[in-house]
Amino acid sequence: MAVLSHLLQQRHAFYRGLLAVEVLALVGLRGLQQAPRLVSVVYLVISGVGVLLDSPLLPQNRLRPTANDAMPRALGRRFEKVVLRRRQLVIYWTLALAMELVWQVALEINPSMAVQLSVLHLVVWLSLMLVVLWGLVKALAEEPVFNGDLLMGAAAGYLLVGFTGGIVLNSLLVLDPAAFNLPAHGHALPDGIGHAPAMLGASFASLTTIGSPVLTTGNLTSLTASVGITIVGQLYVAILIAGVLGKPRVLGNQKAMDTPSKPAAAPEAEHPRGQSAAGQIKLRRTRR
Repeated sequence: MAVLSHLLQQRHAFYRGLLAVEVLALVGLRGLQQAPRLVSVVYLVISGVGVLLDSPLLPQNRLRPTANDAMPRALGRRFEKVVLRRRQLVIYWTLALAMELVWQVALEINPSMAVQLSVLHLVVWLSLMLVVLWGLVKALAEEPVFNGDLLMGAAAGYLLVGFTGGIVLNSLLVLDPAAFNLPAHGHALPDGIGHAPAMLGASFASLTTIGSPVLTTGNLTSLTASVGITIVGQLYVAILIAGVLGKPRVLGNQKAMDTPSKPAAAPEAEHPRGQSAAGQIKLRRTRR
């Protein structure tokens, strides 16, 4: 169906766009140390890739079935869920944008108010990132075949866990500064903004199970955050491997959806002697 094919193309464009933005952000992490305010812009861009490339607000993404695309009832309900998930993503992203602006202004003007807002800041951002990550995992699970687009989507999801951890650590820095060992950042900015690049780096260090000296040893806040990031990352990898290994492969120009998969032949059946030997087996009496 044209509608389903269009949905699949948009999904693959989302995989590629998300991975490209994440890789660029990681490559430019050292440059972000010179402009810490841009870290929040990076978070907004990463979470907004789905809004820009997969949003129903854009005319090219408004999927309307035509008369030739009569879908069964089950597919119709699935289509409605996809559109509803897109609209929810737009709402969550708008709330995160507003919350980020209010939180940063509070850090500059009224730090005590920023501490109180940090819990709400963490909840809003965590909700947005989990919505994006959950939608990505569900999309990967629905992929029909194992191909390059699926690999890019899987890598983008893993990196998304690291960026989500950076947001968590950044909010915890304002709530519990004693949980972090941080030198002076050298900017005339609050610690919640000036140390944002260091928090992002510490998150990816926890994600890869290396650990970061930025986190205070023995502190319950830093220990809980680090262990949580590590566990989520490892669970993501385990679940993804289990899902990817069960998908059919595409060999050459053959499409797995066009022809049903056939079981692989036994090695002896491919050899002429093996075929004749496997045809009939007779038991012989041993001669005395």
